[in-house]
Amino acid sequence: MSDAVTTDDRATRTAAGRRTADAGTASRARAAARARRTAAGRPGGLPGVGRAAAVLALLLLGQTALGQTAVPAPLAPAAPPATDAVDLAVAVDESSSLSTADVERERDAAGRIAVGEISPTSRMTVLGFASADNDAQSPVDEVCPTTALDAVAREKMDGCIGRLARRGAGRGTGTDFPNAIRQAVTRLGEHGGSRPRILFLLTDGKLDVSGSPSYGTDEESRAENGRRELTKALAEARAAKVQIWPLGFGDKIDMDALRDMAKGGYGGGCADLDAARPRADEATDSQSLGDAVQRAFAGARCLVTDPPRKDTPPADISVPMSPLATLATIVVSKGDRAVRATYYDPRGQKIEPGGRSDGSTFTLAGSGGEVESLRITDPRPGRWQVRLDAPEGHRSRLASVSVQWRGAVRSSIVMTPAAPRPGETARVELTLQTRDEQGIGDPADLRRLKVSGRLTGDGFEPLDLALSDDGENGDKKAGDGRFTGSVTIPRQATGALKAVGVLGAVGLTADHRPFLTRIASPNPEVRAGLRVADSEVRPGGSVPFRLLASNDSNRPRTLRLSLRDTEPGAVALSLTEVTLAPGDSVDRAGRLTVGGKPVPRELTARIEVSDADDSARLLDAKLVKVDVTPLPSWPQRFWDAWWWALVTGAVLLAALLGWFVWHRKQKRDDVSPGGLLLRLTVSDASGERTTSETTVPRKRDPWYRFDVSDPDGPSPRLDPRPIGGYALQRDPRKGVRLRTPDGRDESYPLARDIPLEGRVRLRVERGVGGRSAARRPGPPRWLADLLPRRRKPVTAPSDRRDTDDLGVRDTYGSPPYGGSSYGGSAYGGSSYDDEFDEAT
Repeated sequence: MSDAVTTDDRATRTAAGRRTADAGTASRARAAARARRTAAGRPGGLPGVGRAAAVLALLLLGQTALGQTAVPAPLAPAAPPATDAVDLAVAVDESSSLSTADVERERDAAGRIAVGEISPTSRMTVLGFASADNDAQSPVDEVCPTTALDAVAREKMDGCIGRLARRGAGRGTGTDFPNAIRQAVTRLGEHGGSRPRILFLLTDGKLDVSGSPSYGTDEESRAENGRRELTKALAEARAAKVQIWPLGFGDKIDMDALRDMAKGGYGGGCADLDAARPRADEATDSQSLGDAVQRAFAGARCLVTDPPRKDTPPADISVPMSPLATLATIVVSKGDRAVRATYYDPRGQKIEPGGRSDGSTFTLAGSGGEVESLRITDPRPGRWQVRLDAPEGHRSRLASVSVQWRGAVRSSIVMTPAAPRPGETARVELTLQTRDEQGIGDPADLRRLKVSGRLTGDGFEPLDLALSDDGENGDKKAGDGRFTGSVTIPRQATGALKAVGVLGAVGLTADHRPFLTRIASPNPEVRAGLRVADSEVRPGGSVPFRLLASNDSNRPRTLRLSLRDTEPGAVALSLTEVTLAPGDSVDRAGRLTVGGKPVPRELTARIEVSDADDSARLLDAKLVKVDVTPLPSWPQRFWDAWWWALVTGAVLLAALLGWFVWHRKQKRDDVSPGGLLLRLTVSDASGERTTSETTVPRKRDPWYRFDVSDPDGPSPRLDPRPIGGYALQRDPRKGVRLRTPDGRDESYPLARDIPLEGRVRLRVERGVGGRSAARRPGPPRWLADLLPRRRKPVTAPSDRRDTDDLGVRDTYGSPPYGGSSYGGSAYGGSSYDDEFDEAT
């Protein structure tokens, strides 16, 4: 009953959502939403409550829906529920033509089918069969009676499947297919109803009734009668609509016989697709068993599946979950009962079986056996992880993990022009979305989709529409989930037109929203066109659009804009109605505002404009795709609003910092004593003489420290020390600054004798290659290096005794700057280049 109520509620939500969009009335939409929530909140309650909510929604919205469209929009057929139940039978060959290992793999396959079934209300029977050597034996053993596959039954199924065993001599070692098929057909049909009936036949395909007296008196007649009875049994299965899916086991599989049995049963599958029609497969070894069972089971149950992932425990195996999936089962074939599996969702959260999380429910089956499964409703898309652990001594067997799922999509279709003329070629566009309003862009998902369309209408036979997503023939972009094609409207078309999508894919159902319109009038009095482009917005943002319309009639006309094929509250129009005076034309701007859930998603909406005064004749329609991106973090929002101020401030701060660093460097360079020549002199009876001299090395230290050794002796020496009592630096204004051990701190001109201790004097001069005390005006050095060099002629040295720039004559009658001149050729020792080299 819960399944039936869920189906009714789903149909109610679909109908109310579409009519809410048509009406565009907020109060009615809110009332319908409350009705839907009332119905949806009681999936397992009384059916009457759900139906009452549905009736309330229809009454509230039906009146507005009527009269707004000339061609009524019939509801798209609801997708079949993902939990549709089936009746299953598994017939396992126990004959002597199979080895004990083959029968063990057959048990594994039967267990996979039991725990992999997606519906807890499906029924399953497990039969073991061989042959009967006498009337006291039975060719078929019913090891697991028919039971509904709820959680308790799945746990018990492992025990009864374990009773399957290869028959020994004297117990009927042949292979009696006719009796096995008839027993399965009987069990599958005993409950009646219209459920699909599926028989999985696990065997090597070799009919052998040579030891069965019931088929004749000799081997030749028994073989002939066996073949004839097999044909009859297959016909009975076909008449009872029992699909037969043979799986071949053993070293010498008769695949031709298996294919004949697949074709001999009922040919209709869960969908009218080749992948869903019964076929034979083989499991030649343990490695290929999982793949074969999974292919057969997925085909029979219309499930989507990928090849299993395999590893030996301990191991972490991840499997993908498509955003299309609405119901999924993770099947783990452990290979050893001691292996334990732990499940984690794409966010890394551990799954607790039997619980709910993030809108999903989880049911674990078969945890104590060699095969177990986790059934998930509304699974979160992404990569799920299964962690396999096992104690020592139980880690040698290969385990496999696979996912099988069923999904649903929603489609929306539009034609351009929206109201074509007979004989005119129209472009058709169709978009697909998942149940969570997400676009479909994964190449793996797109490869599963076989999308086409169908055009019907008055006056012509239905036309098939070829649609593709390959970026050619009008398709805007390959692989974007928007399928495009073209169709020429038949010249005999007379009235209504209907375009609808067609999805052909195993495991996927579609809620197709049709496009309803009419042939254009020969001379339309009212024309309208919409201009809108796909956009990217934040939650709560909006997309601009424009309406261009003209009225050539002699009376006012009202145009109405509406949204189709969107969930209630997902988007809203700011412009819903425009009135045109006779002869008037307008160019109006509007916005499509995104509401609903503040989560990243891809919305698709169809905007329509119709003439309300002409039976709601459709004038134009456009599909728009809105990529809702996540809200940025507060630093990102702050940057978006104030980036210009931040950049300007950063530039100014960098300039200020650069100036500060440059200024400090200049100040340090202005006082650095590097390059100065220091001389110690004494005066005695022989006159004034130099006892020690040194040139201060060019370092960035603003102070040069030294001591005077043996100041009272005949030859005092200048002794550089990092912690010397004397400290010397340049003084940009006077020449040189000196600190003495007794605390004096005074400035002196260059080339002057400075008394130190006793008769010792210090004279500070510019050394060879030295620099001036203060910078002369001119460009900085980095700029001078870029400017063209201009050399001055070198003049001959003068014989006269020079004075420095302070007017002090050199004691020794030589240039006081040691051969270099800051002032040009006055001292005959440098060029203009040297002046720049030493300036800064």
